Amino acid sequence: MTKTVFLTGSSSGFGKAAVAQFHAAGWHVVATMLESSVEVFHDTWDKQTDRLLVLPLDVTDPEATEASLDTAAAHFGGIDTIVNIAGFGMFHPFETTTAKDVRLLFDTNCFGPMTLIRQAIPHLRARGGGSIVNLTAGSAVVPEPLMAAYNASKAALDNLSEAIRYELAPQGISVRVIEPGFVPTTGFVQRIQETAAGRAIPEVYLDYVGQRLASFGMATGRALASADDVAQVILEAATDHSGQLRYLVGDDQIERMRMRHSTSEPEYDAWAWANFGPRSNDTALDAAAERATGSSPTTAA
Repeated sequence: MTKTVFLTGSSSGFGKAAVAQFHAAGWHVVATMLESSVEVFHDTWDKQTDRLLVLPLDVTDPEATEASLDTAAAHFGGIDTIVNIAGFGMFHPFETTTAKDVRLLFDTNCFGPMTLIRQAIPHLRARGGGSIVNLTAGSAVVPEPLMAAYNASKAALDNLSEAIRYELAPQGISVRVIEPGFVPTTGFVQRIQETAAGRAIPEVYLDYVGQRLASFGMATGRALASADDVAQVILEAATDHSGQLRYLVGDDQIERMRMRHSTSEPEYDAWAWANFGPRSNDTALDAAAERATGSSPTTAA
């Protein structure tokens, strides 16, 4: 029996790469995306196939997600796997983050996937089991500064995934979490730069915002993942019959997880401040940072 996967956020980046991976592996693929992206997706999908169903979907609309699942199940005879990929980020100081920003981030990155999971469970159970694969982020575990609300939304989905795996295991439904590191080919940096450019940043934060934006273009000496790498791991997770929960993608994410979970808290703190802390030649700012951290601030190399 050919299996069916239902993916959100399929128009570009990780989602579009995952559509290609599952299709190449012989699955029925339900690719969902915002209605505004459907035509462009069709224009760039060059394979003639009856194993692909493209549906418009706004994951923040519970009625739309339920209808899309029903349509997909009727079209292919059922659903075996759902993959939550749809999401977006914002980049600016938390002080400038509005309540509307937070609601939009959580609606898209957390509440939407939560709704889809609840609605999909009966479909998976009807097939005798299946898998739920949630794309979170490296910053769900090691938070990136200037993206606090985004980190929180992804961390909430990460935490939820671990909790429900115990509830769903007796029904033959597995839960997986994909945690990619920095993937420079997805356009994520460009999009968060656009959000930063469209937001008035208080002067006190400007130097640090500039430092963090510059850091995205710095060579790390580690192999960074591509969208195809992430998509391949998503497929592996969907077909993995072990009890593994988290799948790390990229050497940078492997290093971050090692520092977070395999070192002491003082070691982690020192590493985190060295990687994410502000660098300044301003004596007053240095003194403030020293009071906050209990140690001398990092300095530019």
